[in-house]
Amino acid sequence: MEHMVHSESDKFKSDLFEGLKNKFGGKLDKEDFEFISKSFETYISEMIKLMREGKSVHEKFFSDIILNSVDGIIGYNAERRIFLWNNGAEILYGYGKDEVMGRDISIIVPEENIKNGMFEGIQKEIEDKGFISGVETKGRTKSGGLKEISLSQHVIFDEKGDKLGTVAIIRDMTHVKELERELRDKENLALIGQVVSSIAHNLSNPLNIISGNADYLLLDKKSGEEGYDELKVIVDETTRITKSIRSILNFARPLAPMREETTFNELVEEAASGFKFLTGSKTIKLKLNLEKSPRALKLDRGLFKDLLLNLIGNSIQAIPAGRQGLIEITTATEGGKSVLTIKDNGTGISESDLQNIFKPFFTTKGYGKGTGLGLSFAQRVVKEHDGTINVTSVEGKSTTFSISL
Repeated sequence: MEHMVHSESDKFKSDLFEGLKNKFGGKLDKEDFEFISKSFETYISEMIKLMREGKSVHEKFFSDIILNSVDGIIGYNAERRIFLWNNGAEILYGYGKDEVMGRDISIIVPEENIKNGMFEGIQKEIEDKGFISGVETKGRTKSGGLKEISLSQHVIFDEKGDKLGTVAIIRDMTHVKELERELRDKENLALIGQVVSSIAHNLSNPLNIISGNADYLLLDKKSGEEGYDELKVIVDETTRITKSIRSILNFARPLAPMREETTFNELVEEAASGFKFLTGSKTIKLKLNLEKSPRALKLDRGLFKDLLLNLIGNSIQAIPAGRQGLIEITTATEGGKSVLTIKDNGTGISESDLQNIFKPFFTTKGYGKGTGLGLSFAQRVVKEHDGTINVTSVEGKSTTFSISL
């Protein structure tokens, strides 16, 4: 650009001098022309200087926008080597600029997306169309974690039309997706509540009549008499159906915790007091490892007692008959948080089931042995108290649930 200005200015200067000679003739001497020439060149130099400063400010303005954008902005060349990495990308992925420059873009792509061809599919679409917009996928952070992201990319070219590389704009959608999932869960709960309330209303009276009549007929019969076993089955099954309906109703109902001061130790001791009545014919030992000075917590005692009984019941069911069972309940303070763990030496949980166990109505128990709401309800209770519940398991050996508040 500067070369063009100098070239054009020489032409204009020549035309200017020619015009001055024609108009003023001998009135202008050599010194006058030299003065005009120097003044003209000074003005041109000042104009070029202003152009340079203006371009510098312009470039800095856009450079700051790119580098400090809250969205990740990443540039990579035709060999997929990174040459641009802004602050937003550093926050999103955890890599510093020096750690990624010159490295392959695939370092931020989940292994699954590489194996299933999604990464190559996106690259091909960019090659064919020149851009992609708002593609929802996942990104891999430095720590190996996954982020939900919205990805837009476009190819950049030089003045000759040759491809320089690709620029990706990446927005972290993890929090948004979590909110969307929570909203869907609440909508599903509301729908479950409406459906179950209607079912419960229509079934309660007939069930009560069936159960009441069967109970009445059992009054005149003793175990072993004709009809006794059939009536007992009717009573037991109607009771089971009633409990299942009540369980679903409780799950669908919004939680309203009544908080009072207590400790994990107190809750564990209450829940464990009736342990011997829960094991049935199984031989299971309950071991309590309670910390000496537990922190006081503001909790809904009733909700947490139900939660603990549910987890203990699951552990008992997971221990096969004939195995010397052991359930360990531990309380501790770790990193400023109160932690409660329940570990059993039962059959464990398969890796494929682990990712689903907190979903409503998911159960690994046999038909008629569970609603699949216990762990989902436990998760709701813990979340309502601003805590987390996690599970680890070794299939065939053990399962551990950990609650942290």
